[in-house]
Amino acid sequence: MISSRSAVPPRPGAHRRDAVEPPPAGADVRTGVVVIAELKLGPGERLYAEGEPSHAPFVVLDGVLRVTLDAHGRSRLVDLVGRGDVLGTAALEGVAHAESVHAAERGAVVALVDLRGTLEQRGPRQELVAALVRQMERSRQLADDLGLPMGARICRILARLAERLGEPVAGPDGSRWRHLPFNLTHDDVALMAGCARVTATRVLGDLKEAGVLGGNRGDYALVPEALEEAADRYVWEVI
Repeated sequence: MISSRSAVPPRPGAHRRDAVEPPPAGADVRTGVVVIAELKLGPGERLYAEGEPSHAPFVVLDGVLRVTLDAHGRSRLVDLVGRGDVLGTAALEGVAHAESVHAAERGAVVALVDLRGTLEQRGPRQELVAALVRQMERSRQLADDLGLPMGARICRILARLAERLGEPVAGPDGSRWRHLPFNLTHDDVALMAGCARVTATRVLGDLKEAGVLGGNRGDYALVPEALEEAADRYVWEVI
């Protein structure tokens, strides 16, 4: 069991966009890279599927998308991506897509990148590389978490999701809650953490009881800092 000083979670609030710095001259004002077209996806709509040919990468402009792999006939969630993330990186190598991507419950907007135009200009090229480096850092963090107790691993996955994709909402005690603008099931958490569903359910129950996670039926609000503290407590329990 874990404990926390956080108060009862707030109800999900209104979305607040973060300020965006001006991109390099000549690039799309929202992405910093050279864009061919903008695509709007409805809830659950597919952007591309595993095995399809890749022609150009995409940059997410708005919304959240689910990245999945086909494992023994079952779709396995491997990542959730949002504004500023790059998809379709197989186009950088000219190979087929290795994953499938669908918009989450609210839909999404993505920009189709002019890869040649982006790579030919220093500013846009640096923006694209920076985005890819951020995603590589996320992968490194997940790899680092593999040695942690499962409770700590789940806490850190949730904390990073809340930081990257969560919408700020005001807590009753001034704590920094964030609402996840997509449905997150116990199966999703288990797949991302690499554990059994029953383990994910137990940890989520602990976090609810501790007051650092609120909501139900996949609609959650979380406190990132409190989740990091909870992760440390799970580690100390093992030590």
